[in-house]
Amino acid sequence: MRKLPTAPVTEGDVVAWVEGPLRNFFPFEKFLGAYGNLSGGRIQMRSLVSSGHSPEFLSGLEGRFDLKARGCFAWWVSNRKAFILDKSGALDGAGAPIVATRRELEEIDRFALGVVAAHGVIDPFVNAGTYLSFSGVPETHPKRTLAALDLIAPVLHTLFLLTKQAEKSAVDLTVLTDRQRELIDLASTGLSDKAIARRLSISDNTVGNHFRAIYERLGVSKRSQLIALLK
Repeated sequence: MRKLPTAPVTEGDVVAWVEGPLRNFFPFEKFLGAYGNLSGGRIQMRSLVSSGHSPEFLSGLEGRFDLKARGCFAWWVSNRKAFILDKSGALDGAGAPIVATRRELEEIDRFALGVVAAHGVIDPFVNAGTYLSFSGVPETHPKRTLAALDLIAPVLHTLFLLTKQAEKSAVDLTVLTDRQRELIDLASTGLSDKAIARRLSISDNTVGNHFRAIYERLGVSKRSQLIALLK
């Protein structure tokens, strides 16, 4: 854990530390780290850092997705504990099975990920956090691997928060209600007020009132400014 980069930290600094000092402590072949927000059962990625993964793998990752689309990720969000996944399935630290989706298992084979160990840190006060995935970790000593992730996760979470991109994209959504955050998620997909009203079975006027309140609380005056703020 020595030789940590000092602030200000760039994403390149994070990758250099992961590929150098961290790999000496925790052997792996490929790394993926993401910083994002959780709202209305959906994940919005704000920052992504990787090492060793193919462009094809990275291009297939959605910037926004439902938790139910990835069973292991959903389990981690609920339990906030490290887990191990390979082509035969996923296990928690006690050796209990975790329900992985077909897509997660197919990715193991398609992209030759080998054994994947994952963990992260969630800040419940802002519904945001960092998710970390290491592919190609040694198959031996899984408990030792998971214990190491307990040490690594908070360090990498701190580094992500120090990157300019994470700082720039951090928006204080805690000032909004759950319903308002849900409307923001839908607006981010390009839906109009009328489409959002139909999706949520509420009136157009109610949607408009919500957005006026959102604009006031976040200090913007129109939809385009809101979307730009969240990017």
